Amino acid sequence: MDNLQLKSCPKCGASVEELLPIETGMKVALASAGIADLPPSVCANCYDNYTSKVSQGVKLRIEAETREKNKVMLWKNRVNLIKQARQLMQQKAYSEAAVSYEKYLRILEVIYSKKKGELSPEIFNNSKKSKEITVIASVYWDLMRIYDMSPKYGNRMAESADKLAKFIVFSSIYPDIVKRAESFQRSAKNPAIVKHFLRQTRTNRPRCFIATAAFEYPGAPEVTVLRQFRDKQLKTRFWGRKCVYFYYRLSPRVAQWIDRSSVLKTIARFLLKKLAKWLAY
Repeated sequence: MDNLQLKSCPKCGASVEELLPIETGMKVALASAGIADLPPSVCANCYDNYTSKVSQGVKLRIEAETREKNKVMLWKNRVNLIKQARQLMQQKAYSEAAVSYEKYLRILEVIYSKKKGELSPEIFNNSKKSKEITVIASVYWDLMRIYDMSPKYGNRMAESADKLAKFIVFSSIYPDIVKRAESFQRSAKNPAIVKHFLRQTRTNRPRCFIATAAFEYPGAPEVTVLRQFRDKQLKTRFWGRKCVYFYYRLSPRVAQWIDRSSVLKTIARFLLKKLAKWLAY
């Protein structure tokens, strides 16, 4: 024992009889946990510490992967909820339909890590996801009408109307919903809420339907330029307001054609980029 040579741990500096090598597999696992610059070997205590960190890292990684898998599963299940709700609406099972619609909205909140009621159009900022906006708008439209059936759900109706006003302006069903809301106002039990919704949609009358269909995102720079030209130039002149009026009458249908054709989308995007660039000067 007197002749035993002690070794110094390069990690903690402790004097020990033996150092344990850190194998390649452990190095890789530790690197995935954010631990690098490892010594070739360490004392038993440091080795145990690294082992526990590997276990924690693996656990966190598994939890993260599980969350992602659950989100994928929820994203697929949302379609079934919408189908179920629509069938229930046809059967006039309105309460059950509302439950399915609310579950659908909650799924989106979970997927995008939002609290209840925090969904916004800005979340859906690419081609595939932006199509979800139309579905969400139709859901809030149905919920607004369902909650109008009972006086005790006045607050829920108002919340649905506010959300509908935010989403509908980014949807191609905007003109149809506004027209239906104008008719619904005459028979609604809470006409003031419907009136407020219509006021919101007119005040924030939104998007360039064709431009958004071409660029697949209402926040695209080119769409912003065209929207600013509409608000600052066209709307300030009599002939400009006439142009805007006819544009809103015709553009939703044109936007649908563009949305279905990659060729039309490419052509429209090219022409609108040129126009936006010219207007920006």
